[in-house]
Amino acid sequence: MAASKSEGQSAWPDLPPELLGAVLRLLPSLADRVRLRAVCRPWRSGATGLPPSHLHLPWLVFGDGTLLDVANNAAHRGNIPDDAVCYSAGDNMLFVAHDDGRCSLVDAFSGAAAATPLPELAALLRARKVNPRDLLQPITKVAVSTSSAELEEGCRLIAVVIDSEKVIISTCRPAGETNACLALDDYFDFCIADIKFFQGRIYALSKRNETLCALDLNKGRINELPESPPGFEVIRGGSSDKIKMDQEPHLQEDPWPFGHMVAGRYLVVSNGKLLMVRRWTRKPLLSSSSPYSIFQFRDPDGYEAKRNRRFEVFEMDRSYRPWQRNGRWSKLQDLDGQALFVSPPCSKSAPPARHGAREDCIYFVHQMGPWKPEDPLGDSGVYNMRDGTITRPLLPEPAALSASLPWSYRFPAWVFPVD
Repeated sequence: MAASKSEGQSAWPDLPPELLGAVLRLLPSLADRVRLRAVCRPWRSGATGLPPSHLHLPWLVFGDGTLLDVANNAAHRGNIPDDAVCYSAGDNMLFVAHDDGRCSLVDAFSGAAAATPLPELAALLRARKVNPRDLLQPITKVAVSTSSAELEEGCRLIAVVIDSEKVIISTCRPAGETNACLALDDYFDFCIADIKFFQGRIYALSKRNETLCALDLNKGRINELPESPPGFEVIRGGSSDKIKMDQEPHLQEDPWPFGHMVAGRYLVVSNGKLLMVRRWTRKPLLSSSSPYSIFQFRDPDGYEAKRNRRFEVFEMDRSYRPWQRNGRWSKLQDLDGQALFVSPPCSKSAPPARHGAREDCIYFVHQMGPWKPEDPLGDSGVYNMRDGTITRPLLPEPAALSASLPWSYRFPAWVFPVD
């Protein structure tokens, strides 16, 4: 009797790879395919070697965990508790902060069941009186390192930026293991535009003059880093000049009379290089002789001030002499055939063939102006590095999201599901 019962049991973890591949190909939803991979380790290992079932753009995530499948124009409710706020932390990872002070690292497509708790980091955030819903001490950026030869095997680090000035780094170990935390209050003395892990270091970019500061992380052993910052490198930047219309033919037709300014800067790793992306917008409307002038300069889709008009990309140039301790940004004319996906919370470079994207293009998402439930992506689109043109909107008819999203939830970020 016992033998017959054993024979009747289904050994799902032992499903042959060819059958697993057949099941994956029959699942129309990318979210379902990602969840299938998360069932057990054998399934994840077996699916890793299989070719992608189709090309797809990255997804977008909002602060309440709502996921927007850009390629299929479909919204999905993520597995984020109602008492928590989530932050895109790179790739497919979300940093989840609860109202009671707990925090964890979560796979965007697996949800809370696969969360890695971070009690030590949570305690340090509580000591700093950081509340995810408090605008006085907000979490403005979260970054997670990827596996790297410059870090110890299995080592993963998380950086949390508070109010664009203070940085806390924590290790991320399996549940039950103790994490080390390090507050970098004395390391960066400027307002941070972006932060990125790269080649065993953490890089912080200044909003004001594009100075880049790099700190060696000692292969991830942050508990051994001294209070003073040895191995600290400063790469000087320079203030951005106003766009000259005669040097930008694709902007000559822009009737906006008040000029343009740099409104955002992003760090992106692409082909083993660290890049900085500048986002240029129209300058705010300072004065107007009559309300008719505002209407005169309004774009057909209703935008007037702060409209995204141009992007520039720079590479960190290391051709300077080491004893000078100064470097410079070198402007690029193309992206070596790559595609960049930029957003204030998370930016990444990816081969276009992997995502069905266009070469030498920047896919940007930016929420601006009044919140419109029927247009959750705001001023988002695709910037072509080759001719300087912008294609809008990113989605012709974006899926409607909840109109009750609080202000802090409305800003979308890229996430990169693993198929």
